[in-house]
Amino acid sequence: RMTAMIGWAATAEVDNFVFDQAAERYALDEEVAAKLQKNNPEAFKNVVRRLLEASGRGMWETDDETIEKLKSLYADADDLVEQVR
Repeated sequence: RMTAMIGWAATAEVDNFVFDQAAERYALDEEVAAKLQKNNPEAFKNVVRRLLEASGRGMWETDDETIEKLKSLYADADDLVEQVR
């Protein structure tokens, strides 16, 4: 769904609330994020990566605090997937 959302945003204007809600529900909600990380860490990593991509490509405007939190979550998810920790 995140990949489709990026494709949609690349071809049409998408309101910020779409990305805001995705971020709040799947990445920033600690309970949901923990479940995703436990059950499918690669999917969680993809969600966070796509949110960062949307911001980087100017599809989503959000605050610096959210971006820093997403970057931290991505680094942690990458470590989990790569079994660094």
